[in-house]
Amino acid sequence: MANTPMLPHYKAKQVSVNRRRHYEVEGQRLPGVTTILSATKPWEAKERLWRWRERVGTEEANRITTKASRAGTKIHKVIKAYLRQEEWTLPEGTEGFWASIEPVLKNIEDVLLVEGAVWHPLKFAGYPDALMVYDGQLLVCDWKTARRPKQADWIEDYFLQVAAYCWAVNWVYRDYDIKVERAMVAIALEDTPAQLFTLTPDKLDQHWGQFQQRLRQYYRLKLP
Repeated sequence: MANTPMLPHYKAKQVSVNRRRHYEVEGQRLPGVTTILSATKPWEAKERLWRWRERVGTEEANRITTKASRAGTKIHKVIKAYLRQEEWTLPEGTEGFWASIEPVLKNIEDVLLVEGAVWHPLKFAGYPDALMVYDGQLLVCDWKTARRPKQADWIEDYFLQVAAYCWAVNWVYRDYDIKVERAMVAIALEDTPAQLFTLTPDKLDQHWGQFQQRLRQYYRLKLP
């Protein structure tokens, strides 16, 4: 990776409002991007999750989701340290996920931001995983983990999430000649190479429009 100086790193205090994640930014309490998407999840997506839980059984579903969540948290911490060029140790049980995502990390050309707070005048905030240069393109990347490969239509909210982060990054760093027009969702899998979903400018614009619709829906619901 190149040694380009990173952008200023901002923090936002995380607060829970009725079990929903918010961030305190510039005197405001703004809902997180994932909070907005979770609260406005389409019925079809909820139904698909319910069907899966019925098929595998509640106990097994809880076991799978808990294991995936823990692995995801651990891998996120390692990736964060790796990108910041800090010391790290691979936690036990995450070897397969690391083998999956490590080749992607080695191909990163530059890193400008790692898990810094961003926000937008449309009243949302969040912490994108990374702003980096990959394959010659400046993009926002979000790291995910999964036991099995995903189809694009299963993870539409991931695309809305990174689109929102792109617009927030462009707003916060507007005085730094930053304009992000691409994004990537990288999914570390348990025993196979990572999946990479890249969003071109046209696709990113499309998902940004969809996120704005969900954002308006969120505020129409008058959720705190």
